[in-house]
Order: sequence, then C-alpha cells, then structure tokens
Amino acid sequence: MSSSLVPVDLAVGKIVQLRADLAELRAEVRKRFDQGATGVQVASTQSSVNDRIIESIWKLALTECDSDETELLRRQSALIAVGGSGRGEAAPYSDIDLLFLHAGSVTDLFHRIAGVAVRACWDVGVKIGHSIRTPSDALRMARGDISFCTSLVETRLLWGSESLHQRLMRKFARLVQRNRGEPFLSQAIAARREEREECGGAVQQLEPDVKRAFGGLRDVHLIRWIGFARHGVADLNSLKLQGAFDPRDGLRVIQANDYLLGIRNDLHFAAGRPFDTLTREEQVRIAERRGYEAQSGRFAVERFMQRYFEQTTAIADVAERMARGAGRTPAAKRFVDFVMTYWVDGTYRIGPNGLDVPPRHLGRVTSSLEDMLKLFLAAARYQVSVSHALREAVREALRDRPPEEVLSSEASRLFLQLLKTTGKLGHTLRTMYGIGLLEAILPSLRNMRCLLQFNQYHSYTVDEHTLRAVEAAERLEVDPGAPGRVYKELKHKELLFLALLLHDAGKGFEEDHSEVGQRLAVETVKRLGLPEHQGDLLVFLVHRHLLMAHLAFRRDTSDPEVLLNFSREVGSADALRLLYILTVADISAVGPGAWTDWKAELIATLYDRCLLWLSGKSYLFDEPVRLAAIRGEARRLLAEGDARSAEDDPLEQLPPHYLLATSPQQIAEDLDRQRKRPTGEIVVDGKWDAETGTVEYRVLTDEKLGAGCFHKITGALTAKRMEILSAHICTSSSGAIIDSYRVRDLDHAGEIPEFRMQEVAELVRAVLSGKLDVATLLRSQPRFAPQPSNVTTEVSRPPLRVTIDNESSDRCTVIDIFALDKPGLLYAIARTLYDLELSLVLAKISTHFDQVVDVFYVTGADGRKIRDSHRLRAMRAALLESLDRFYGKDASSSETSMLDHASSQREAK
Repeated sequence: MSSSLVPVDLAVGKIVQLRADLAELRAEVRKRFDQGATGVQVASTQSSVNDRIIESIWKLALTECDSDETELLRRQSALIAVGGSGRGEAAPYSDIDLLFLHAGSVTDLFHRIAGVAVRACWDVGVKIGHSIRTPSDALRMARGDISFCTSLVETRLLWGSESLHQRLMRKFARLVQRNRGEPFLSQAIAARREEREECGGAVQQLEPDVKRAFGGLRDVHLIRWIGFARHGVADLNSLKLQGAFDPRDGLRVIQANDYLLGIRNDLHFAAGRPFDTLTREEQVRIAERRGYEAQSGRFAVERFMQRYFEQTTAIADVAERMARGAGRTPAAKRFVDFVMTYWVDGTYRIGPNGLDVPPRHLGRVTSSLEDMLKLFLAAARYQVSVSHALREAVREALRDRPPEEVLSSEASRLFLQLLKTTGKLGHTLRTMYGIGLLEAILPSLRNMRCLLQFNQYHSYTVDEHTLRAVEAAERLEVDPGAPGRVYKELKHKELLFLALLLHDAGKGFEEDHSEVGQRLAVETVKRLGLPEHQGDLLVFLVHRHLLMAHLAFRRDTSDPEVLLNFSREVGSADALRLLYILTVADISAVGPGAWTDWKAELIATLYDRCLLWLSGKSYLFDEPVRLAAIRGEARRLLAEGDARSAEDDPLEQLPPHYLLATSPQQIAEDLDRQRKRPTGEIVVDGKWDAETGTVEYRVLTDEKLGAGCFHKITGALTAKRMEILSAHICTSSSGAIIDSYRVRDLDHAGEIPEFRMQEVAELVRAVLSGKLDVATLLRSQPRFAPQPSNVTTEVSRPPLRVTIDNESSDRCTVIDIFALDKPGLLYAIARTLYDLELSLVLAKISTHFDQVVDVFYVTGADGRKIRDSHRLRAMRAALLESLDRFYGKDASSSETSMLDHASSQREAK
C-alpha cells in the first residue's frame, strides 16, 4: 500500500475546509449563547459540534487505510469521548478529551491512524487531550491514576466497536464499584480536596475559578463520581430519581450546575480561549450583560456575585455531605466506635464520629430553638461535630419556623453560654450558619450571606470573612505572642465573639457599614437581653471596630493627643483588650498574608501605649515631664551629665515627635553618631529586624546636604525595589537630620545580607550628595516606564483621594492619600510635598494588594501646622494634579465615576 491514499493537495484542502467548518460551527454555538440559551444547552451544543469535527477528522485519517483495514478497525477499535466530552458538557474552548481504544491485534495500524488524526486535530485548530490504549491498558491506568479513572465515569462512543466499548465499561464499573466504591471514592475525594486547597480552599473567594474552586463545577463532577460508585449512574437527574440525595438538594445542584456552565461559557467566549477565572473585570462585565443594577447600597456586580456564591455554596454543601457519607466503616472501627461512644443527658450520643441522637429523639431535639441550641452547646463542650443526619433534621425543622422568631431568655442564655465555650466554637458556629440556625438567633446576619466585598483588600465574602475571624480569634488560645496573652486575659469572650459575628453585618447598605452595624448591635442587645454595661461595650466594639487599625496604620501613635483621644473613647482596659483582639482577628481573616509581623508590631505598640494611659500612670499625661524623663535617660546613656544650655544641648534641640517615638538608647546612638560624623559626610546604616522581617535604614546628615532628602531617599529606595512601610523625619533646631525608613526588601527572602544593605546605603548617599539624579535613576529602569492605559481597569482602580486632617495632631497637618499602587508613586508624592515647601515629620505607608493609603504628617517651613484655608486647598489641588499626571490622562480622579464615588463612601478596612 502507498504511504498515502489521498493526494496531498486534497488532504490540505480538507484541513482548510475543516477549519472553516469549525469556525462556522463555533459561530453557531455563540449565536445560541447570545440568544439566551441555558448553560447546559450551550454546553450540549458545543459537545455536538466537537463530535462532528472529531468524526470528520477521524474519517479523514481513515483515508490512509484501504477498505479492508477500515473495516478491521471498525470491529477492533473505538474512538471514545471521555471526561467533559463524555458527559456532553463541553465549554467553548476547552480541550476535547478522547480515548483511542483498540484491541491488541490492530496495534500498529491503529497507532498509525490515531497519529494521523492527532496531527490533523492540531492542523485544524482543535485541542485534544488523548491517550491510546488497549482495554487492559486502560484498566491498569485507571487503577493507578485517579484523574484518568474519573474521566472514564462518563463516556460516549463516537466511532467504532460498540462491543469493545461496552466490555471496557462493564469491567471499569466492576473495578470502581467493588467494595461499595470505597477505594475509588477515597482517592477521588482526596484528589478533589487537594485541588480545592490549591484554589484557595474556600467557597467564597473573590476571584473564583468556576471549575476548580470549592463549590465549582468540579464538585458537581464529584457528586457524579460518588453517584456512579454507589448507585451505578452519574447523571444528575438519574441520581435524583434513585434517591441519591434529597429531591430539593437534587434540584439545587441541577440548577446550580446549569448556572455555572453558563458563567463558564461566557468566560470562554469573552476570552476567545480557555479561561475559567471569574476576575473582577469579568464579574463587572457579566453583571452588566445579565442586566444587574445597583440597588440598596450594593453595586450591580455585588448583587451578581451574591447570586453566584449562592449557587457554589449549594453545590459545596451537597458535595461535602455526599463525600462524608460515601465511605464505609470497617467492622473493627465500628467496634472501636461502639466502645468509645457514651451518652450525655440520656439523649446525646457522643463518639468518634461526633454527636448524634437516636431516631426516636430527633423530633424532640429539634422542636424549639432552645433544644437546637442545647445540642450545639453539647457539641461545643465536648468539641465534636454534630452528625449529618442531625444537622439535616435541624435544617428541616427551621424551614417551618417564623423568620424572626422572638428569642426567649433561655435561648439567649444558651447562645451566650455557647459563645463562652471555646475550643471548637468556630467550627460549631460555621455549622450553625450553614444550616440557618445562627441567622435564626441573629437575624442581623441574613444580609451578609454570600455578600461580595468588591475591593482588592478582602479575599472572601462578608460571611466567610466573619466566620474566619471567629476562627482566627479562637486560635489565639495557643498563640505564644502578645495577642495570645491578651486573649487569655479576656473576661467576657462571649462579647468578643458576638462582636466578631456582627462587626461587618452592616455591609451591603448605602450607609457606612460601621454606622449600620451600630444599629444592628443595638437591636442584638435588646434581642439577647444583655445587661446595660455589656450592651454598651458590644455596641462600641461593633461601631468602632476599625478604630484601632486606623490609628495604628495611619496616625502617629506616639502623639499624646492621639493617645488621649483614643483612650477617652475606649474608656477601660477591658474594652481595650477586646478591641485589640477583635482587630487582630479581623485583619487575620482578611486573606492570606494580611496579618504581618509589621502590622502586629504597630497594633501591639498602640495597645501597649493606650494601656499605660488607662492604667493610671499620670506622668504620661504630662508631656513636658515625659520629655524630661526621656532626655534624662538619653543623657545618662551619653555620659553627658553636665548641665548645658538649650543652645548647645543637642537633646534640647531635638523635636518632641522624635523624642516621644524613639527609645533613649536609640537617641543616644543617633547623637553619638552625629557628633562623630565628619562635616559633609552622609551616614546611612541598615539594620535587619528579624521579628518584623524588615530593615530600618537610618540616615544622618545636616540641612546643607539634606535638602529635599525625603523625596530623594524614597526615590532611591523605590529604585532598589523596597516597599517603604514608614518614615520618621527629624531635623533638629541646629540643622542636624536624623531620618529613619522602615522597608521590606522585595528582592530578598529571609534575612537581608550585609552586602545588600551596603549597596542600598551607597545609593542613598549618591542621591543625597547629588552624584545621581533620582528622576533619571527611576526613568532608566524598565519597571518605571509608562504603562499601557488599560493595565488596571476603571472598576478595580480605587478612588484617587486626598484628605487633609487638621484635628488629629496638635503640631502637624495630616495628609491622607488613597491611590492605586504603582512603582514610583511614593516618590511622586514626596516630590510634590517638597515642591509645596512642606516639611515632612512622619510618613506611614499602607499597601493593600494594589491599593495604598499613604499618610504624611507635615508642617510649613516654619515648623508649624498649616492653618491657612487657601493654602490647604491649594495643597490638596496640587497633590491631586500630581497624581493625575502620574497615572496619566486615563486616570483622572476616579472620584468622578459613580462606582468609585460609591466606593469612597463605604469605608473598607
């Protein structure tokens, strides 16, 4: 036989025709999508399109054979769709999963033809995932590779031997379903849980993978796999008919599957390629496409994503319940469980598998809120889970109760007792929330279910963040640091956990969520019948839960005025402890990496300083006395006990903000270095701080060399890829400059080597001495080159805001700048402050993903607060103009857009 029975030009022509057919068929699928076909309908149509193209390609490949060989292959081989292709649910641009199956008698011929088909697929533009196997090879592979094994759960014959296909599937079914599917299910469930963790491990992530995230389409597949192993069918409707799950659950999963398929189709069509991540930009686009509108303080995108998370939560719930019930308990384990099981109150049966009750008691333990709370209180006390059957019984009983049932004093007492029972409280509350019991107790939580927080700071929905905050606080029981010590001192942990449950319940309304939360807290106090003093404390914690983070990250906490006002508002050491732990837990639950050593130090410092104020040590209220004590200790360390006049005493020449924020030991070291520094020399020292993972660079010089030092130094540090966390600027009355910069070095993990710190110090000296021009230095580096205007879309850009605060500090004007993070931003701001002839006293830099809040304490050239209203307005206008220039014309103040204006009205952490 010749090497090819088809002329080359005819084969090429066929490929060209198939490409045209593929484009035309995809256009037909897109048309159906645009006309409003459901997710399942579009996926099914796409699957049919894939079948037609693959069959055409296979027939083209068969032209390499003569008629006898073709007939032989028809009897001894099969082309089988597997995985998503086998289910008949194909996404527009996903790979087509195929199994080329053949008998051993046609191995060489089949491999040759399959090779032709695979090459033709690539030539046509069809991406396939395939394997070429005999039935025995396929079964062997299924035993060792769970991914391949699950792909065989649902298959369809596209061409070839039906008997060969059926023999394989009968043997595969026996393989999977032996021992009630236990080996298969344990591997499939473990693989799925591992995949979930790789995607973040939470149902309600803010940029979820529609396929792989918890509650995504892969969990629908898991339900199908469990159904196949336990019931012999994988189709969702068939599983519902066979009673594999509750009819309501079956309907929820079927509807949610259709919904997610629709979202995935949309993502693929918009990208023109495989794309399964629901990014912020895509969320906005799809919300608009589906006709969502802003309503009741929520963006259209937030309403869309709430609907999305309702679907994924339903899928995750059913998948987890089926997974938990999928395993079979060996006889030996059943015996051990029986021995270790004991009874509590003659009703609850507690064993290794959690808390359960006999069927005859189900009605009694779910008859009232009080009875439901008793069983969850028992579970919390014994640190066990409530059994699946019992949870479902509670869920069912709650459906028949009024939505806002009046809470009895006994129910209130039991709930507060539950909040005091730590150890497994987070798990218990999460379970109660999942079945609706927590909302029955606290109706204020209903609004936050599946509620998206459309900002770059949070990684989870409001309800998921709230539950994680409770879990984060509970973990402090074993924390060896300051938060752990304070947590153990709390006298009313129930108030802490109640405040954590309510702290973000006010989100999703037009009004600031802290103000709404305050009213919800007042309602909760009345509902639970809390004593007046506890009620006042709860309302304060919910209303002012952002206060401590705001001050620690954006204000000078060494300023006595700041501490006095904060202490006055907090009112007591007990309230301070609760607010401190609430703040720690709140930030920790924002997302991975949100709680850093640097933030921990700032929060702990504010806590310590305020605790001293509230402890009654009155010398702290007298700033002159405090300054005298600091100077006295520094003099002792300098061994300068001789009396000096203010004119020549360097300690008297240092500004109060430096003395109050710096330890006497550091003051003595700074002055000693200044005294020994030769005239005209610039001293730059780097010091690694292992506790916070940061480096502090201290710069010592004088006014003659240090003109404009802040913008020059920030430019140099930025050029070296330093994330600047804070800056303390000090110029003595004699002209001595002592500046410190706390930075995180983005080019090094772990301890920063000495050579790196010396390299940075040399660059700082070069820019201060004028050997290097900062602007030229930044322009010479590619990452500071102008970026395309569409790098960040308008929806994800935070509002460019400049606020001026003349109340927080007695000595300084405070400027807050909210902007999009971008290399060179801090330098641009610093340069503008220099051009405005402002003296910088303190800078605090906070970055949340791609958004920053930079805070600058400034004075005029005379060292005084700026009070002239015209100058204050001019300062703000100049800074906004500078930001506009920095971001380019497309980034003109986003305060003008409706979405960003709304964002600016809703305080985000």
